[in-house]
Amino acid sequence: MTKVNYRFGIVSYDVITDPNLSMNAKAVYSILSIYANKNRKCWPSIATVADTAGVSYRTVSRALRELRNKNHIKRERGLFILM
Repeated sequence: MTKVNYRFGIVSYDVITDPNLSMNAKAVYSILSIYANKNRKCWPSIATVADTAGVSYRTVSRALRELRNKNHIKRERGLFILM
């Protein structure tokens, strides 16, 4: 039997329903959530997030900036903290 890697994440209702967030930002937050541990911390590279989303590094960078500006994530010592 082939082993399948199932990933899931908990996405904040506040992020999904925020009318001021772009769809790219919501998608990036969702991808971060599948890498997050029980403390809502994760450390995927921007390149990994971009590959997962099928978008450019620059698109992910803009989405991360948008999420930080809206206080949906924090960046601390190379890791992301989902709020």
